[in-house]
Amino acid sequence: MRPGLQGPGVLGRKFVRRAPDVPLEVVTRRAEPSRGLLSSGKLVPLFIGLLIFCQLALLVDAIGPLRLVVRILAFGMSLALLVCVPGRGLRHPALPFVLGSLGITALNFFNPGTVSPLGAAAQLGIQLSIIAPLLWVTRLSIDPKVFRLTLALLFFFNVASAAVGVLQVYFPGRFQPAVSSAVQSQGDSYLRSLEFETASGERVYRPMGLTDMPGGAATGAFYAVLLGSGFLLSSRRGLTRGLSGGGILIGLLSLYLCQVRAIALMLVVCLAAMAFVLTLTGRVGRLAKLFAVVGGAAVFAFGWAVAVGGDAVQSRWDSLFEAKPEDVYRNNRGRFLEGTFEHLLPEYPLGAGLGRYGMPNAYFGDNSDPAYPGLWAEIQWTAWVYDGGALVMVLYPLGLLATMAWVLRIARRREDLGEEFWLWGSVIFAYNLGALALTFSYPFFMSQVGMEFWLLNAALLGAWTHAKTLHAHRR
Repeated sequence: MRPGLQGPGVLGRKFVRRAPDVPLEVVTRRAEPSRGLLSSGKLVPLFIGLLIFCQLALLVDAIGPLRLVVRILAFGMSLALLVCVPGRGLRHPALPFVLGSLGITALNFFNPGTVSPLGAAAQLGIQLSIIAPLLWVTRLSIDPKVFRLTLALLFFFNVASAAVGVLQVYFPGRFQPAVSSAVQSQGDSYLRSLEFETASGERVYRPMGLTDMPGGAATGAFYAVLLGSGFLLSSRRGLTRGLSGGGILIGLLSLYLCQVRAIALMLVVCLAAMAFVLTLTGRVGRLAKLFAVVGGAAVFAFGWAVAVGGDAVQSRWDSLFEAKPEDVYRNNRGRFLEGTFEHLLPEYPLGAGLGRYGMPNAYFGDNSDPAYPGLWAEIQWTAWVYDGGALVMVLYPLGLLATMAWVLRIARRREDLGEEFWLWGSVIFAYNLGALALTFSYPFFMSQVGMEFWLLNAALLGAWTHAKTLHAHRR
């Protein structure tokens, strides 16, 4: 018997040997015959397809009467898979922290501020569905091919959203969905502040892309550049590299037109994090390729954006360099963060009650009691205070940091599993850093993108474990 391998285990007529650091139940689960789609890794890209379908359906005017059903479908399916997917999942490093956070949030059901039991139940259901992929995705047999397919679906959807955002500026009114009712409720002056005058003299909303929020295309642009960088560095096929470079260019053009400076700064931080990991692991050639493609696209896209968007785009981005980045953030989204720590946290140290903000309040809340009015969460940190006060504000970010630490270990590994997990570890590490940064801009983990975050990280754990197990068997 070779060193490092333990005796064969009998699974029917199959003999399976395992490495000492790979749990036997993992090997057993990978070797068992397929029990259908609910045990297949293909369920992950199919679920991503469902999320994309729901997002697109919300943009169709005819779906108006069924809007609530469509919103519930994506979150409800995640809960259904939590129940229906068989087996025992792998233990993700973030799981204890996010489950602890959810438990504290659940205790807020008994908070006096919880005036709508239905709204409270809806909020708990949404939050459970968002973290549910940590539990059901890790029960599936995910191979690296399925993981790349999942990333490719997200990449192409985000490129499409960024491209539609560009078309909304080129052809005002032709590709633009109805603005979200939540935005319209803020009044005409607020709506006008979300418009700008293009080089042709027409006033348009900041690109919405495949969302119903002015400026919403910026999120798609962000992920188009980030995921495109991963495919650019990982692929050896000219077509894939060309598509990746095109996606990066479209993403940057859309981001410039959206004029969302906070997301632009976050993208710079994420690309710097990816570059840091490449430098740390000695991948200088790929680092040079990243700088050449993204840097060149950034310069070209900016000139293009100014030619289309006019002086409004030029002056908006010039203002980013007229003051320190921290001052730019403080004068915009930063005031919500300051208000969260200076006013809301002392007022709600244990939480504000459930169902008082966001979709649960909009659809199921009860704001009739003047002592407990509806609340507004502009950033995720405010939402964490409402959910459970200081404890949730500590536990959930710890879960994010634990996730980033684990992914960084994957990115730094030099063990060759044949699938370049170090590269995708670098990309997902930057992706995770971006998600953490976006918590300072909007309630990231009260939306579908929060669900995608946990799904991608769970899928990376499953694919890496699968590859590691097969690698051990071949030795």
